Amino acid sequence: MPKAVPDLFAHQPPPRSDGRIAVTITHLEISRAGWARRGRPPDLDVSIERVASPTVALYRELYDRVGRPWLWYERRLLADAALAALLATPGHELHVARHDGALVGYFELQDNEIVFFGLTLDYIGRRIGPWLLDRAIERAFTRESAGVILNTNTLDHPRALDTYRKAGFQPVRSETRELQDPRVLWPEVYRWPPA
Repeated sequence: MPKAVPDLFAHQPPPRSDGRIAVTITHLEISRAGWARRGRPPDLDVSIERVASPTVALYRELYDRVGRPWLWYERRLLADAALAALLATPGHELHVARHDGALVGYFELQDNEIVFFGLTLDYIGRRIGPWLLDRAIERAFTRESAGVILNTNTLDHPRALDTYRKAGFQPVRSETRELQDPRVLWPEVYRWPPA
């Protein structure tokens, strides 16, 4: 983990003995008219590739490398066959961003929803996030979506909600839920505190 990022995780509460974690999920939507394109092209040469038929192994690698710091775990629970079926669902798209072959991040669409969006830790803070978010929104709108939806939660990057709002997303509802804490389920994978 780059030395500059440990503060990114100060908002994540320590694991509880009951293995649960409370999160507030904010659901947002954006209309074509409300989209504020704000992502300048990054200083790095970042390419985005649509992966037409992603393998389960590739998807698991992306999901883990981008999502582990933010405690993503739900897709980890899916068996390979269930995940393969999800990846082959009509309306599903996976777009992977790379710089000189290194994984920068990815976004995943399902119909009019940005299901997952994120960067690897090495590329956070380099003004790539807003630019990649613009590419995700742009792609969603080319699919004839009247609006685009996504959600974020209180475990995600501390500026995620602000980034989405600056792009033009508007919160439509929020909910608080108790989820399993992956740091308790898989302590050897989700180390605490982050190193």
